[in-house]
This record gives sequence, structure tokens and C-alpha cells, in this order.
Amino acid sequence: MDTDLILVAGLAVLMLSVPSAVSAFAKRRAGWTALVVTVIGAGIFGYGWVNAPPPMTLAEVPHAIIRVLARVIP
Repeated sequence: MDTDLILVAGLAVLMLSVPSAVSAFAKRRAGWTALVVTVIGAGIFGYGWVNAPPPMTLAEVPHAIIRVLARVIP
């Protein structure tokens, strides 16, 4: 699997944790689901970041997102 795809998948999972966290905060509940999803997303993102062949910088992340979207959307 391509490291750009792993990186973008991790970012997508991290974005999915935001609505769960806001919902838990609004209902004054513990946000355990948001915490678990955030940890999973950060783990996926970190795995993609560390295993990228050239050392990836933060400035290259938007380029990775565009490369993945260019492959997915013909």
C-alpha cells in the first residue's frame, strides 16, 4: 500500500473523530469514542509519515492529499 494513501486515510479517520468529540462535549458525556478514533487515526497517520521513503515534511502533506485524490478521481 502506498504511504500517501495511508497518510490520507489517517487524516480522514482523524476528521471523523471531530463530530464525535463535539457531540460528546455538547451532551456532557465522556468522549471515549472520539478518543479511540483519534488514537487510531493518529496511529495510521504516523505509520504513513514514518514509512514514507524520503523524509516527509509537513509542507508535503497537502501534495500527498492531492496525489491521492488525483488517483481516485479520474
